[in-house]
Amino acid sequence: MPGRSLNGIGHTFKNMPADDFDSHKEPEEFFLPLSSERYCRFYDLEMAEFQADLPFYLERLKPPCSVLELGCGTGRLCRPLAATGAEVTGVDLNPEMIRRARLKSGPDVTYLCMDMTEPALGRSFDTILIPYHTLNLLRTEERIEHCLNQIETLLTGDGKLLLQLFIPDRILLTLGTKKLFQFQIFEEQDGGRIIKEVRRSYSQEQLLLEERYRIRPGQPGKNNEDLSHTLHLAAFSFHKWQLLLHRAGFTIRRHYGGYDLTPFVAGRDTCLFLQAEKT
Repeated sequence: MPGRSLNGIGHTFKNMPADDFDSHKEPEEFFLPLSSERYCRFYDLEMAEFQADLPFYLERLKPPCSVLELGCGTGRLCRPLAATGAEVTGVDLNPEMIRRARLKSGPDVTYLCMDMTEPALGRSFDTILIPYHTLNLLRTEERIEHCLNQIETLLTGDGKLLLQLFIPDRILLTLGTKKLFQFQIFEEQDGGRIIKEVRRSYSQEQLLLEERYRIRPGQPGKNNEDLSHTLHLAAFSFHKWQLLLHRAGFTIRRHYGGYDLTPFVAGRDTCLFLQAEKT
């Protein structure tokens, strides 16, 4: 996943051997679990101004239309999509994300707190989007296919399903038992600093990417606590995603690699944008 910095200020170092860094040899008990409230706060710091993926979605809307975003976070995409005149609904499982999204948005966006694998919405939508690798977070083939089956029932007959998916590149596929290390430094407006460390490992047997986060806030004059969080993402090939979508009743119409929407190249690109429609 790409590194980003708060307000354009920051430094990112990628794909370094994790064993070269003593920080990940620290015992896990030195770190507190990242609470839901803090997770949402750090998400806002890192993602609130991120818009590299927005053109992909805007170019495929034809307002007036209805849009459903699954995994909407704090509404960073819902707001500009609603500004086009589209009727936008955002869904997220995290109530703190929904609370923050409602504070940031006007009445032109509807936010609902629910599980995207069981969306009880009672209506259909012209466009459904799942941005920024959110579908990968369901981890297993069974859960992803179930979610896609639910989405198929919510999409209008000529509607569009827009996805951004994580795809393992050649570096991950040849990693073996090794790990990759990345860190980012975020400068906050109040003079504080947050260091985010990420250690990545890949299981070829489980087709799973593990990302272990260690977050070190540095707020002036405060007793700062080091925090940890772990995410797991389904790490399927493009061909595997084609099969899952086909079984759920979708056909891929267009697909791209990276935010510049150039042709996807397997083994090189870790970011896959695709547009699918009902078969």
